[in-house]
Amino acid sequence: MNKLIITKAAKEDLPIILNVQRKAFLEVAKTFHLKSMPQIEQTLESLADEFKNHTILKASLANISEIKHENAPIDKSVNLKKSKSLDSRLRGNDEGDLTIVGSVRAYAKNDTCYVNRLVVLPEFQNIGIGKALMSAIENQFKNIVKRYELFTGSRDSRNLYLYNQLGYKTFKTEKHNEEISFVYMEKSVQ
Repeated sequence: MNKLIITKAAKEDLPIILNVQRKAFLEVAKTFHLKSMPQIEQTLESLADEFKNHTILKASLANISEIKHENAPIDKSVNLKKSKSLDSRLRGNDEGDLTIVGSVRAYAKNDTCYVNRLVVLPEFQNIGIGKALMSAIENQFKNIVKRYELFTGSRDSRNLYLYNQLGYKTFKTEKHNEEISFVYMEKSVQ
């Protein structure tokens, strides 16, 4: 049985989170025939800078070694832990039978929580980890903001579907370049 654990990331988690991010966005780049993306090119130094003023959550699976194949189901009981002093086993990849498989980051400005870089390793997508991360990040900011905002690629139907399912509504679309347009979505805090 696999248990999903969501906690605040520690600084020593950043190399693993960056690796997860690159793997997730490499799949997106392949799908849309893009040569590269800023999410793939991000450096550890710039992620460390974001760590200073963003809340970064990580999703870890316990007992991951029991998973036999891609998209294997996980125990649907999601354990959302608040940020507390973490046992050292939670800090690294594959240590203590915990493996970081996803992350999300956000920051608050004025009355808005800006959510970005929701990532899940490709082999663990479509089993509820992204939804759990979104719920956890929204919960972190629900008492200090009035709305959440995010953006995704206009051609990324999987992300658009996920965010619609979570109650996000499109409020604008913006052309980034010849290949990419972004859909900006928002949701009121309830």
